[in-house]
Amino acid sequence: MGVVGVAVAALIAPTGCTFSQGQLLYMLGFGSGQTIEARFRLTDRPLLVFVDDIHERLTWPAAEGYLFGALTEELLRHQAATKIIPLETITRLRQTEPDFQRRGCREIGEMTGADQVLWVEVLDYLGDPQIQTANDAAYLRVSVKVLNARETEHRTRVRLWPESPEGQHVSVTMGGAEAVESDTEDAIAKKLADRLAVEAAKLFYDHRLGDFERAP
Repeated sequence: MGVVGVAVAALIAPTGCTFSQGQLLYMLGFGSGQTIEARFRLTDRPLLVFVDDIHERLTWPAAEGYLFGALTEELLRHQAATKIIPLETITRLRQTEPDFQRRGCREIGEMTGADQVLWVEVLDYLGDPQIQTANDAAYLRVSVKVLNARETEHRTRVRLWPESPEGQHVSVTMGGAEAVESDTEDAIAKKLADRLAVEAAKLFYDHRLGDFERAP
C-alpha cells in the first residue's frame, strides 16, 4: 500500500465513517486550492454568445434567454470576456434576416460585428417539475465551441477551439427532490441555466478548485 493508501486507511479506521474518494483526497489536502488554467482565452474584442437550439430541445422557451444571460454575466464577472454583443442584436437579426435559419454560426457572428463566436449548442434538456426520479430528474447538456467570425477564406480555420468537431460537452443535473421543490419549469430552467453557465464559463478563465471538485 502506498503512502496515500496508508493515509486513507488511517483516516477511516478510527472513525468507522465512510467517505467518497474525492472527499478523502480533499481532507488529505490533495487538490485543494489547485489552480486550473483556462482551456481557451476568448477575445477582448466583440464576442457573440450564440445559444443554438437547432434541435429544439428546449421545451421552455425562456430557457434560451436564461442561458444567454447567465453565461454572459459569468464571463464578464470573471473578465473572461470584455465586450459581449447584446441579445437584442441577435433577436433583431433573427427577425429581419429572411435566411437567418440557413446562416452558419460564423456568418451570424460576422453579421453582428463579432470577432469570435462562442457557440453553445443545446444537446439535451429535461425540466419537468412533475418528474420525481431520485437522480437526474432535470438536466441540461450543451456543446461549446469557439469560432473565428472573421475567417472567410479557409473553412478549416474557422473553429478555434476545441479541436474535436463535437465541441466541449458541458452538462448539469438536478435531483428529483429539488426539481419538485422548484415547482415550475420556469424555475427549473433558470437554475439549470445558472449552473451550466458557471461550468461553461470556467473553460475560459483560470479558477481554483472548490471542495471535492475534480480537475478536468
